[in-house]
Amino acid sequence: MNSAPVFLLVEPSSILQSVLHKWLQDIFKHPRILIAENGVQALQLAAQETPTHVLVEINLPDKTGFEILHQLRYSLPKAKIVASGWYDHSFYLDRIKSMGADGYVVGDKLARELLPLWELLTE
Repeated sequence: MNSAPVFLLVEPSSILQSVLHKWLQDIFKHPRILIAENGVQALQLAAQETPTHVLVEINLPDKTGFEILHQLRYSLPKAKIVASGWYDHSFYLDRIKSMGADGYVVGDKLARELLPLWELLTE
């Protein structure tokens, strides 16, 4: 991956926020990690900080990830945007990609599939 990635984690669960934050710190040297608990915060941080990598949980408290994916893609055309959720259905992938995401990871596979997906998208 390129140096100095800026990650935006759009995740309402404080437990998952902590786990993902620690995981990224273990993998990258001094990463910038931004955390949004909802869609409004995600769009504000995206506009202010221009993250290079975004992980968006589909089930957010104020909006769905589907609602903000298109806006994130528009404001961050070069970012690698991955959606996550707990449903392993193929129609999600088509819908998510049509909204602007580069990929989809099922929540219980985040640790195993997220980093390889981001790396694949940067090649």
